[in-house]
Amino acid sequence: MTVVLCLCAGLASAQTAQRAFDINLNDDVVAADFGWRLGYRQLHAAVGWLHNQNRGDVAHLAVHLVDAAAGGTTALRAGLGLRLVYANPDESSQDGGAVALGGFARYVLPNADRFHVAGHVYYAPDVVSFGDLTEYYELGARVGYNVIRDADVYLGVRSVKTDYEAGDLSLDSGLHVGFQFRF
Repeated sequence: MTVVLCLCAGLASAQTAQRAFDINLNDDVVAADFGWRLGYRQLHAAVGWLHNQNRGDVAHLAVHLVDAAAGGTTALRAGLGLRLVYANPDESSQDGGAVALGGFARYVLPNADRFHVAGHVYYAPDVVSFGDLTEYYELGARVGYNVIRDADVYLGVRSVKTDYEAGDLSLDSGLHVGFQFRF
């Protein structure tokens, strides 16, 4: 189902351009995200998937309101929104989903405009979780370099944790390297 969602999103596009594709990995985890701007200029959608070869998968579908975080032209852009998450761990028969609240921010350094820092956070308590999932949270940060106008390379750190009725599970924690392509 995750693959189908990602392919369907390919027909439609992200946080800083019309469309963006982001992929990152480390020794155990690969994550991909495809985002696009919806009909309203500041409304963005994204679909993504995180696969941990030892622990399972997390898929998401998100909608954000995105704009400059301060009036006028600014190097700081931010988005706030919802992320519908489905987690399916390999270690147990428990799975479930949640509606996580959260957002992201990206700051381009003014005197070194090829460099940026970014971060995101999403959280879903038990009240907005379903199935066996009782809590979900994701935190991430990255530093990146704009290699060419529409492509960045970055180094990031991320923590993705899920709590189930039978216990908690960390699907990712640590460093990753990635690319983001805008088109």
